[in-house]
Amino acid sequence: MPVVRKLNRRLNSRWQLFATTFALSLQLSWATAGHSQTGSVKPVDRMGGMDMDRVIRTYLLADQLEIQPNTPERPVVLEFLGWIGGDYQRLFLRAQGEQSTRTGSGGELRADVLYGRLLTPFWSAVAGVRIDTRQRMTSVPALTGPSAAATGKSRVTRGMLAVGLEGIAPYWFELEPTIFVSDHGDISAEFESTFDLRFTQRLILQPRLELNAAVQAVPDFGVGSGLNDVEFGARLRYEVRRKFAPYVGVSWQRLTSGTAAQARSAGDKVGSATVAAGVRIWR
Repeated sequence: MPVVRKLNRRLNSRWQLFATTFALSLQLSWATAGHSQTGSVKPVDRMGGMDMDRVIRTYLLADQLEIQPNTPERPVVLEFLGWIGGDYQRLFLRAQGEQSTRTGSGGELRADVLYGRLLTPFWSAVAGVRIDTRQRMTSVPALTGPSAAATGKSRVTRGMLAVGLEGIAPYWFELEPTIFVSDHGDISAEFESTFDLRFTQRLILQPRLELNAAVQAVPDFGVGSGLNDVEFGARLRYEVRRKFAPYVGVSWQRLTSGTAAQARSAGDKVGSATVAAGVRIWR
């Protein structure tokens, strides 16, 4: 039976090879497990996570630094985001504003200081304060007579408490819903969403949607009750360097509800389209 003996020898050699390989695998796994428990690598504490906040980092982003040349005031528009902290707790600073380049006066600014706490890997809860300041048109007595009136300018400011979320939804949509309560008890909300659509590693289109709503009308700030305005735009940037990207963009804004009624009574437009050119910088 030479054929049977040859077959047995082959089977025995294969089983011996399998047994040797299996034993070596067990020994390697045991050694790796022992090293991971006694070595310098520590498992991540997913419950507390305080070790992740021992490294303090900072982030600064001028998401919009642009001029809008097709509007009467040709304003310079700024949107800024900065934070300092770790992976679980951060202090955020957000600012949005615009300033006319024609008159050099007026303009508006909204600045937020928020504490952020990580809830899930992609979502953080934020809470803090906002300062909202802008210039409004007012009627003041003229010098030509006691009954005459002229149009003047005054600055109005209000403080607000802010509570909201910020994070990334499926398909990498960045979302920032926030609710505000002013120092007079007025309630408002804003929602902002952006998305980066990459044509190449450096050429990126960023659509943007922003909604604002209010429960009470606040005429001093040009705010009516209900949905105040809808703004949709897109900016196409080219990252010359990762931290420096010039861009061009367009946006369309439409006032609605009571805010549109206030604009009509003041002789202002309820809809507008703008073009923009600017630069995006971060560090």
